[in-house]
Formats: sequence, structure tokens, C-alpha cells
Amino acid sequence: QLEEDRRLAGQKIRDLKERLSEVQARKQREVRSRFEEHTVSLVGYTNAGKSTLMNALTGAGVYVKDQLFSTLDTRTRQWHLKDWGRVLLSDTVGFIRELPHHLVASFKATLEETRQARLLLHVVDASNPHAEEHIEAVKKVLAEIGCADKPTLLVLNKIDRLQDASLLHVLQKHYPRAVAVSAHTRHGLDELRDAVIEALRADFVPSEVIAAASNGKVLSFLNAHAEVSRQEFRDGQVVIHCHLPKHLLHHIQGPDVQVRVLES
Repeated sequence: QLEEDRRLAGQKIRDLKERLSEVQARKQREVRSRFEEHTVSLVGYTNAGKSTLMNALTGAGVYVKDQLFSTLDTRTRQWHLKDWGRVLLSDTVGFIRELPHHLVASFKATLEETRQARLLLHVVDASNPHAEEHIEAVKKVLAEIGCADKPTLLVLNKIDRLQDASLLHVLQKHYPRAVAVSAHTRHGLDELRDAVIEALRADFVPSEVIAAASNGKVLSFLNAHAEVSRQEFRDGQVVIHCHLPKHLLHHIQGPDVQVRVLES
């Protein structure tokens, strides 16, 4: 009987690993299909208030609970930034200190949003006296999944819960580019929006695109994904000066489309 139980347990584990691989592959395809979009991912220690912040920014109605791993899958919602456009914002599982390697593997599909995002919003519970330890724990997990060098904006959340303002002052001194907010009261959300736009714009480069004047597909693509500053028509061609995201430079280039990066 013991041998039979072991055999059944082994088969169950293999089945679960196979299902996990299928979920991971599906998630990768889903995330990569958003290649042309501006994608931002919320990361942070568990109970940092990521889901509450997502609701405040997008009105998404995402499940919120003060509980470990209350968000086990990712939810992606549209976030419309004034004077910018649409961003896809994803909520992810909360990290903990010394996250076991087998859990990192289990959450790999969930964390695919983080791996593929253009920008990370690292949300911290600024009212927690262990906030700096939590920051380091999250950085460690991000390094494990290959995101250590990804553009990241630190968000000091829950400032409405601060009993001692000196906690926030210390964090701001150690992390001068961080943005202080309260997802609950909405304080600081405009400043966060501006910081996100500035961070996303850093990925844009001045470019010149030359295509046939009849190529409506390119014109439509640039109007949707670039900041077009000037266009002129010459001998059946259109020359467009714009700021284009770096990751789309090769995407738009083709036999009938020339793309050149200009000096800043």
C-alpha cells in the first residue's frame, strides 16, 4: 500500500508540473502579445497595498485582502494617463523574505508580467517599521527572476497610516526618487502618474521614419505608438519625425520602411 501511495503521489506531482508548464507557456504567449503596448507591473512585499493602488489608479475592482498571497494570479487592467494615453497595469503576487525556490518556480507564470513589463512600480508599505527590509527582500526576488536591472519606480504607499512621520522622512532620504502616496485617500496619485510618464518617456528616442505616402498602416501605427512632431511628403514618400519607443524600432522597420535614430 505504501508503494502504491508513493506511485500515486509521484504521478500527481508529474501531472501538476505538466499543468504548470502549460500555464506558464500560455502566460508567456499572452504577455508577449502585448509587445506593442506600454506595460507597467506592480511588485512589492505582501500586504504593501498593490491591489488597493491598482483599484485607485484604474477603478479595476480587484480583490483586496490583508492576507498572505491574497493575489495569486496577475490581473491586467487599462490605466489611462492624462496627456499620455493607455498603459496596461498588472498586479502580481506579494513577495516575502526568503521566498523558497520552489515557490519562485511555482509563481513563474504569475511573474511573467513582471519579467516582460517596461516599468516596475515597487510598492512599499511606508507605515511598516520593517519597510527597508521588505524593499531588500523584493529586490532579491526580482534578481532571481532576472529583473534586477529593469526600470523601477519606488512607491511609498500607506502614508495615511503613518504614526511617526520620521519613518517616511528616513525612507525619502534613502530613496530620494521615491513617490509617496496613499492609495486609500488618493494622496500623491497625480505625482505618481507624472513620474510614470517621465519614466516611460525615457524609453523613447528621436527617430526619422520614411515610408511610402500610401502606407497607411505605418502612419496609423506611429500615431498610436509614437509622439509625432513633424511629417512631410516628398516624391511619393512621407518623412516622419517622431519619438519612438526603443523596443519598437526594429518592429516597424522593413523593406519599404526606413527607420533612423536621430541625435538628441
